[in-house]
Amino acid sequence: MIALSVIAPIIITALFGSVFGGDLTHLEVYIVIDDDNFTDIFSNKIVDKMEENQKIQFNTSESDAILAKIAVDNNYTQAALIFPERFTEETLLGKGSDVELYVSNLNPNTSSYIVGTFQASLSEVMKNYFGDLQVNVIINYIYQGNLAPLPDLINVSLINPDVGWSVLHGKLSDEVCDILEDDETVDIIEVKSVKKYEDDVRKGDVRGIIIFPDDFTYNALINKEIKVKVRLDGAEPQACGAIMGALSSALSDAFEDTFDKSAFEIDEYYYNNIDETDEPVESITYFTPAIIGFIAFFFGFILTMLAFIRERKEGTMERILTSPLKRSEVIIGYILSFSFLSVIQSTMTIIVAMLIFNAQIEFSILILLQAYLIIYLLLLSALGLGIFLSTLAKTEFQIIQFIPLVILPFMLLSGVWAPVETLPGPLRVVSSFIPLTYANNAMRDLFLRGENIIGLIIPISILAGFACLMIFLGIIKLNKTL
Repeated sequence: MIALSVIAPIIITALFGSVFGGDLTHLEVYIVIDDDNFTDIFSNKIVDKMEENQKIQFNTSESDAILAKIAVDNNYTQAALIFPERFTEETLLGKGSDVELYVSNLNPNTSSYIVGTFQASLSEVMKNYFGDLQVNVIINYIYQGNLAPLPDLINVSLINPDVGWSVLHGKLSDEVCDILEDDETVDIIEVKSVKKYEDDVRKGDVRGIIIFPDDFTYNALINKEIKVKVRLDGAEPQACGAIMGALSSALSDAFEDTFDKSAFEIDEYYYNNIDETDEPVESITYFTPAIIGFIAFFFGFILTMLAFIRERKEGTMERILTSPLKRSEVIIGYILSFSFLSVIQSTMTIIVAMLIFNAQIEFSILILLQAYLIIYLLLLSALGLGIFLSTLAKTEFQIIQFIPLVILPFMLLSGVWAPVETLPGPLRVVSSFIPLTYANNAMRDLFLRGENIIGLIIPISILAGFACLMIFLGIIKLNKTL
């Protein structure tokens, strides 16, 4: 009695702190990266556009801007077009990149033609991408001559060390992924296709899919728009909130120094919400299936323990066992009678949930029949556990002390009030040995995700196995105790 009175509060307080004081961590999330990066080099685009003019002939033999200008000074070539090394990068980032045109004005007709052709080509390329010029043009004229006819070929030295964007930088989506991988909230699993894996999200095996479209980097650099698509398991509102928080934070950390936050756009879609697709289910909808299972488990467990201890205390059990009945037959008889009462209690719980909770759940006949199977297996687990533990108690007071040691840990560790992902690692392991965990998952899959019994064969088998184990241990322990 002293041990229970001292130890139980310590255990329960620690469990409450672990469950409600923890954050959601290690949520499995698929990520699809279709991002094709940005491979265009603006200087090449401008040069290609100028080369469409038959009079322009580029001389790319010069590798140094100073030498190219000397060639113009010595009248070996009519002009030198000089792009900086980071021309494309600085233009994409809106830093006002400079491009220099060094022109001989010995023939004003020729120099005007070169400048006009360059400015027209530059304007067309820039407006195709940005709608405006985006570039600072520096034109340096040397010499001064007289008007003369245009030559058949106009020689221009080209200095173009521009390496573009993709050579210097990876995909912008990779920056977000790197931040997400360092975030303990999510565990990123890269996949190739959305359609192939979206069923995993619908079933709740994975909490969501983050999709980077093929034009993600292009849109970010050209249109200044950060567009990401997210597909989430709407049956888990707390997990949805945690994933959205992690993604928003990653986008801010990756791009807030480069892009305005108004450019961020996350296209959200939530599976498993029968009312809408633009938000997860309400909290009461998330809790309802687990509450139904927990109440059935709680009253089945308490009813069995109190009845068995009273039967033993008053000598009824010993008198029954003097009959030709086997102990196993007696136990099964008790279980059948208790389960009948527990099913009635569960029915009342479901009716109250339907009338009062206003949950976003479709209580069809087929779903309810499948739910009763899960509830009954959970009841058998509660009854078997109650019989087994009742053999360890001698009074009703000791039974009451079992509640904080059994019922509360089962409630806190099975995901009734908070997802199992909020638990520390060791407690998650403990949760996997609690039958109520599998019952809660099965009930949520059934009511919220539209799963059927065939898809729930694993949790149902675990519940049935636990029930058989507890009944078997109860029979053996009852033999030894009596």
